[in-house]
Amino acid sequence: MKISISALSIAYGLTPEALRYYEEKGLLSPDRAASSGFRRFSIADVQRLGIIKSLQRQGFSLDEIKRILTKCALSDLIVMMDEKRAALREQIAQQNAVYERMTSGTDLLRDCQRLLMQPRLCMGCAAYLVDFDSVPALWTAVPKMPLLKDLIDALPLTNYCTIVPLALLNGQSTATRIGIVAPVEFTHVIHADFSQMRMSAGPQAVKIIFDLCPPEKTSLQPAIDLTRAFMQAHRLKPVCEGYTRQYAWFVDPDGQMRHYSESVSYTHLRAHETDQYLVC
Repeated sequence: MKISISALSIAYGLTPEALRYYEEKGLLSPDRAASSGFRRFSIADVQRLGIIKSLQRQGFSLDEIKRILTKCALSDLIVMMDEKRAALREQIAQQNAVYERMTSGTDLLRDCQRLLMQPRLCMGCAAYLVDFDSVPALWTAVPKMPLLKDLIDALPLTNYCTIVPLALLNGQSTATRIGIVAPVEFTHVIHADFSQMRMSAGPQAVKIIFDLCPPEKTSLQPAIDLTRAFMQAHRLKPVCEGYTRQYAWFVDPDGQMRHYSESVSYTHLRAHETDQYLVC
């Protein structure tokens, strides 16, 4: 039994050109009628095509598939399959991280008006930070720091942040810095040397949602002032620098881009009259 190229292309949802390309790659070997030159595929070709499509869905390239279908030791095939399984696990982890970030962003959009400019005490979550004097300084450092390329490639732009120095949280006058924040829950899906970053963490954190509209004209200072007042009222002490992270954005009816960001400041409980930390 011989099958025409048109019938095979329809059955597998491929173009005739794709089947001809598979033939050029040595993956299929159709017969050609002497009189017409039309390609006719055998049942063996159909089986091979099914295997090709299955392996493609598993992430194998055509060159890898050719190696598997021509001459490949069982031990080599097992190694290749293990590598693809590891890559698939990583993709699943990345997709799960994206899903969780989308979920938190969606929840925030539902509740942002109630939470806007309202400090609240939450469980702390460690994050890695790297920062620079300015945005141009950050981008100037990219060619010199492979770490930055890894972070930019793996993290969304929402992880670009403003670093809030501990001195500023304590009421002193100092400048903020520009950087990138990588929450620890993202580190398992980022191939980066985190030893080049410092960690900001605490058992508790004061968080406040603020609206950047437009971002270049919105000051972070009101959110910092409210955070500081909240800490004082609840006898909390900032223990390390904080940071901002963009949570969600949308375009309002006036065409203005609205950015909802969150400021995170890590704290300890402190005694009434001393700076001795209590166990949280």
